[in-house]
Amino acid sequence: MKIATLNIDWARKKTSAKIEEFLNQFDFDFLILTEAIDLDLKNFNHKYLCSQIPENIIYENLNYTEYLKGEKAFRTILYSKIPCSKKHSVTDGKTNLALEFETELGNIIIYCTIVGTWFNRKPFVNNELYNTIQDCRKIYSMNKNLFIVGDLNTSFRKGEESFSINSKTTKSLKDLFEDLNLINSTVEIEENIDHIIIPKAFMNNITETKTFVDKNLLSDHKGVFVSI
Repeated sequence: MKIATLNIDWARKKTSAKIEEFLNQFDFDFLILTEAIDLDLKNFNHKYLCSQIPENIIYENLNYTEYLKGEKAFRTILYSKIPCSKKHSVTDGKTNLALEFETELGNIIIYCTIVGTWFNRKPFVNNELYNTIQDCRKIYSMNKNLFIVGDLNTSFRKGEESFSINSKTTKSLKDLFEDLNLINSTVEIEENIDHIIIPKAFMNNITETKTFVDKNLLSDHKGVFVSI
């Protein structure tokens, strides 16, 4: 099973057609896009979008319709080869998705998120961190096979503090992972702020963790994946 994630920065660096062409080269089972527009990716039979950001109004500091020249904005989209068996409720449906899938690993829940849509600007960063922590604790109480995937705007590598929102956010996320028996499978990728957090029970099943697109090619983020 391959899970990948990429922040495409609203497709501002490349056209949607170019991004689609690039992403269609890869054989992922799940792909989570953040700061996304609705792409047509032929390798996936299923697509799940968070609630759309409202059009033609100022929403959390920005008129996204003007900013994206008419494109519809979705903070998180999950593409999947298999259908979702259940959708779980989340605190902020415009930022997060929580979807359950029946897989060879058992029933897993993928929680798609962004923490730091405006990086360290308050109150947004505090709200997003709080929502993620509360959502994940609630979901974990129902199913321990929790995967947290998306743009955390945080490098967890020593010496890369400048790639993180702040020390408090880093510690809060680390504490969450520890409390929920999760590990960060992408922690050792240099200068990376987008992550795939998996249950510790699957740690020994990891066969590969890599970057599949470097920063500043499709967007200002790296794309990363893990094979389990």
